[in-house]
Amino acid sequence: MKLFRNIVYFIIPLILLTSVAWPQENSPSRDPVFRAARKAQQEGRFADAEKILNDRIHAIEQTQPNSPDLVPYLNLLASIYQMKRQSTDAHAIYKRVLEIDRSTFGPDDGRSLRDLVNFASGLAPEEKEQTLKQSLELTRQNPKLSPGMLASILASLAGFYQSEQRWLEAEPLAEQGLKICASIPMPGGCDYVKYILAEVYRGEGRTVEGAQVDARNVDPDFPAELDDLNKSAQRYENDGLYAQAEFTYRRAVAWIEAHPVWNGGNIPYVMTGMLPMEYNGIGNALEKQGRKDLAEEAYKKAISSEEEKTPDDRISLRSFSFQGLQELYRKEGRLNELEPIIERGLSLQEKTVGESSTRVVQTLRQFGDLYKEEEKYAQAKPLYERAMKIDETNFGPYGRESLPTLHSYVDLLLKLHEDAKAAEFQARIDEIEKKPAGR
Repeated sequence: MKLFRNIVYFIIPLILLTSVAWPQENSPSRDPVFRAARKAQQEGRFADAEKILNDRIHAIEQTQPNSPDLVPYLNLLASIYQMKRQSTDAHAIYKRVLEIDRSTFGPDDGRSLRDLVNFASGLAPEEKEQTLKQSLELTRQNPKLSPGMLASILASLAGFYQSEQRWLEAEPLAEQGLKICASIPMPGGCDYVKYILAEVYRGEGRTVEGAQVDARNVDPDFPAELDDLNKSAQRYENDGLYAQAEFTYRRAVAWIEAHPVWNGGNIPYVMTGMLPMEYNGIGNALEKQGRKDLAEEAYKKAISSEEEKTPDDRISLRSFSFQGLQELYRKEGRLNELEPIIERGLSLQEKTVGESSTRVVQTLRQFGDLYKEEEKYAQAKPLYERAMKIDETNFGPYGRESLPTLHSYVDLLLKLHEDAKAAEFQARIDEIEKKPAGR
């Protein structure tokens, strides 16, 4: 949960600013092409998403080369380039979008200001500061803009100063942004500002004040009762009180089953997505008590709870929780029993997010690693090769995302005594690692 929220902190300003992109009647959520591209992106099929977007962009350009209708597609394409660490390409798109919106709507329009912040993300520190200050000044000069826009841009500039450890400059901006967003409806919108302000206070040595506003530990959109149960269970584990930890994790499962969807905050949560974590907690607590049969059942339940997700929720099927069961089987010399379980998970992923999805890569690599550990090298090899092919399709032959699979594959080739081939792929690894990140 904490990892998810930390990710949200750094994307919230972009989300808030892009909310002004289209008029409601032309919302991207109503456009089938945009929705198809967005779905492909969410499912990790970046190559498919790029093709959908580029085809649509080129079609619009045939008659309207600088139309604002291009903007949503260009912004989504830029976000995909950011995910692929192609920052230079993303920056070029953000620059084009900025030029389109400024020409159409003027420099102080909310859409242009959103674009200016996005464009600033790819600049060197000094230029970034000046660009963000410019966006803030333009925002303050336009009384028609929403307070949420001002809060978002204050947070962006405060975030820049915080990253540069310029606490005194960041503090008043973050405090002002927090005051604004706390006074208006901005679902989840205060989290990023709180995070920045907490970091600033800690940077100034004001740890108590930092803890009071730390959004990473205070989530108004997450059920407090479940949060308390998980924290209590973790404390019991840390203190070696495994029976109490098990009981508390079971209470958390019961709470989730009673509240599969929680609407108590600004943002609805599908709580069943947390069941794998709870069951893995139960399994670990049982294993520490020596109750290995029951631990095995809990670890299997963690996996099956992923498999039982509703079709609408399966888009989040990134990977399966194999680790707890794998560790147990490793200790008991039963690793071969994990093979059909991973195979079933892989098959489900392929059906729900597609065989070319980057989300399939992690499962393929886990499967290959399992076979390699069992010295079943012939079975491992095609799994790694397929994972590399998917990475190459989505990220190109020299994408940094392919490094984990390439390292595993080189290790396998050495075990197979295919030294020449291993050297060939090691050279590819070296070439990728020499490339500057984001190029």
